[in-house]
Amino acid sequence: MRLLHTSDWHLGKRLFDKERYDVFENFLTWLLSTIRKERVDTLIVAGDIFDTAVPTNKSLRLYYDFLSHLSGSGCRHVVIVSGNHDSP
Repeated sequence: MRLLHTSDWHLGKRLFDKERYDVFENFLTWLLSTIRKERVDTLIVAGDIFDTAVPTNKSLRLYYDFLSHLSGSGCRHVVIVSGNHDSP
């Protein structure tokens, strides 16, 4: 079984006054590509997917689009644990 562990995505975090949605989208595209290339069976995301307890619509879209694409990647299991920045 091949596992991939990641954490602390902080989707939606701004750098000073700059939005970084392109950076987050590039990361998620790279992650999905790596999962396919390495034939990962299980993805573990250990917290802080979002940067705030109330993520923006753009952040949610990135997250749900990623999960949607992940379902066709061959990855059979996803374990997601919330972190201190995620919604209770």
